[in-house]
Amino acid sequence: MKKTDWDRYYSSPYRTAVFTRKITERILLGLIKKYSPVSCEKLRLGELGGANSCFFEGVREKIKPAQYHVIDNNQLGLDEFSKKLQNNVNDVFLYKDDILAMSRELELDMVFSVGLIEHFTPADTRKAIKAHFNILKPGGIAIISFPTPTFLYRIIRFLSEGMGLWIFNDERPLSGEEVSDAVKDLGTILYEKIIWPIFLTQKIMVIQNYSAPTAHKAKKQASAL
Repeated sequence: MKKTDWDRYYSSPYRTAVFTRKITERILLGLIKKYSPVSCEKLRLGELGGANSCFFEGVREKIKPAQYHVIDNNQLGLDEFSKKLQNNVNDVFLYKDDILAMSRELELDMVFSVGLIEHFTPADTRKAIKAHFNILKPGGIAIISFPTPTFLYRIIRFLSEGMGLWIFNDERPLSGEEVSDAVKDLGTILYEKIIWPIFLTQKIMVIQNYSAPTAHKAKKQASAL
């Protein structure tokens, strides 16, 4: 399958992006505030796939986290992000890294991604999901948003492809069941909903990282006896 050209995307975002991002941002900010495990001024927040993040400015204005960490492997997007920052910024950290192979131990309070995990094969989607929890502290929160194949999504994508407007060549809309199965040994789903007003429907999930993975596994084994 042909890969998405992310350089092209960061140079010329999808035409409906301005409208849909505002809707997603409003929901995202509400979930960060509601589920943050610490007060916002102490929050160490991460964004996976956040090169040239369209959510950073809203998060910084409305949430004001203590730290903002961005991990992405697209240099052009990271360079564009850097242009948004003033020289004296010391609370934003940018990392060029492959989320499928990164080994960073950031111990963040919260991490989120929007439109990331669907750009992989099923096996690599599981790795991408796990990457969120690898950089979270025990009990931390992951917010993951991904396209889901509702009828509305399918018809809008069909029309976009027919008009030659579709650029996300490797986007694979995911069912909630696929993602739920991938997180069942990683954390507890606290909240989930489908975002309908953006037309290319996204499902958003809030998952709490298990505080004690070893204890959780032992509990599962005991319950099976």
